[in-house]
Amino acid sequence: MTKNTFFNRVLQYIGKEEIRQRLHDDIIDPIMDHVMKRVFPYIILTCILFILLLIIVMVTLGIIIFHLRNPVSIPLAPV
Repeated sequence: MTKNTFFNRVLQYIGKEEIRQRLHDDIIDPIMDHVMKRVFPYIILTCILFILLLIIVMVTLGIIIFHLRNPVSIPLAPV
C-alpha cells in the first residue's frame, strides 16, 4: 500500500458525516471547551487593560487640548 492510497482512505473515512460528527463531539468540542476555560480570564484582562489605556489616552488628549486653548505666557528675563 502506498502512502497516497493510505492517505486517500483516511480522507474518505473522515469525510463520512457520522465520523466527522463523532470527531467533532468527542475530540474538537472538549478541546475547545478546555482551551476557552483556560484562556477566557486573559481575554477579559486584555479587554480591561485596553479600555483603561483608551481612557488614559482620551484624558491626556483632553488635557493637551485644554492647555493649547489657554497658552501659558513665559516671562523673559532681561539679558
